[in-house]
Amino acid sequence: MKKGLVFVVLSVMLLLAIFAFSDETLRVLVPIGGGYTIEDQEAIAKEFERDNPGVNVEMEYVGWDELWNKIVTSVGVGAAPDVMYIGSRWIPALAEMGAIEPIDDLVTQEKYDMYWETVWDTVRYNEHIYAIVRAMSTKVFIYNKDLFKKHNLEVPKNWDELLHAAKTIHDPKNGVYGVAMAGQKFISTVTQFQHYLYANGGRILDEEGNVVINDSKAIRALDFYKELSSYAQPAIIEWRREDLIKLFETGKVGFYLDHVHNALAAMEKGVDVGLLKFPGGPDADLPYSTVIVTDSMAISAQSKNKELAAKFINYMTTLEKQAEWDLTLGFVPPMKREAELPEFQTWYWKPYIEVIQYGYPEAVGIKDWEAVQQVIVDAIHSVLLDVSEPKQALDNAARIISILQQ
Repeated sequence: MKKGLVFVVLSVMLLLAIFAFSDETLRVLVPIGGGYTIEDQEAIAKEFERDNPGVNVEMEYVGWDELWNKIVTSVGVGAAPDVMYIGSRWIPALAEMGAIEPIDDLVTQEKYDMYWETVWDTVRYNEHIYAIVRAMSTKVFIYNKDLFKKHNLEVPKNWDELLHAAKTIHDPKNGVYGVAMAGQKFISTVTQFQHYLYANGGRILDEEGNVVINDSKAIRALDFYKELSSYAQPAIIEWRREDLIKLFETGKVGFYLDHVHNALAAMEKGVDVGLLKFPGGPDADLPYSTVIVTDSMAISAQSKNKELAAKFINYMTTLEKQAEWDLTLGFVPPMKREAELPEFQTWYWKPYIEVIQYGYPEAVGIKDWEAVQQVIVDAIHSVLLDVSEPKQALDNAARIISILQQ
């Protein structure tokens, strides 16, 4: 009788343990768009569940346009997911509001050494690491070889030659444009301008946190941006950078700035594509430049499953998983050893990887990126629409950004 009772008790305890284990749920917030698809994310969740029996991954999807508001709202009502895919540019703001916590203890030296230092700079705030990079992009100029050959143009090596190439190719009466540029009030317009800013040695903030977006280097960058836009497609303030590939694929654009996957897309449409690293400007210290843009995975400060969240992030960012992700979606490898894989040795990958060493992160030290990007795009608009001169526009932007940084 006693043996039977013991058996029943043990059986019940085992069943309770199994049910408790199987109820372990991890909530993951994921943006859709910009290369991210529901199908890819669902496959990742299933793989993690397969390798971690008893764990249920609940993927929550939202468009990139709504992601920031979704995060802030969920944090505000105390219902934040365990893991959040974020634009790394948001880390200072999320850290300041206590939405995410430093994860320095989760980053081993071995893990740290896998990445370029500039990649860590995108997820570092106040000397702490807050997330692990999941996706990275650099950009170079994609140019139409046929149009360059037609006009006997060499590949530009400096800003004067860029301007000359755009001016020479530009033939709007026949629907041919020297360059394609973005001007819509959207994040990618700001990132596009940052390439010109960084290429001339300019910054939004200096290393001490002072606002320097209105210094002589920045003014010269915006002045060149405006001058180059004279040889772009009409109504550039209506264009997002994400849509410029459609124009370039027609074979009637000299060059424009974009990701590697759109270089491949243009080739598939029959465009004879060449790639050009963004040359340094007249005031630059470096020969080339790019903006290091990353998306990363952070653990919510509200999470009750932080160990499982950390396990999920580490699982997603092994060398093998990261390489699979980047090759599938066309992202630049953030890991040094990953960049050495045979798949990344093709001619079209090389410039995107080579330029990493000259890159600078998108939003170092900026406390409220959403507000700051709006200030910058307003400045760009005012210049493109001939409302302000570059100095006036950037002086006004610097004044507002200084207030936002307080």
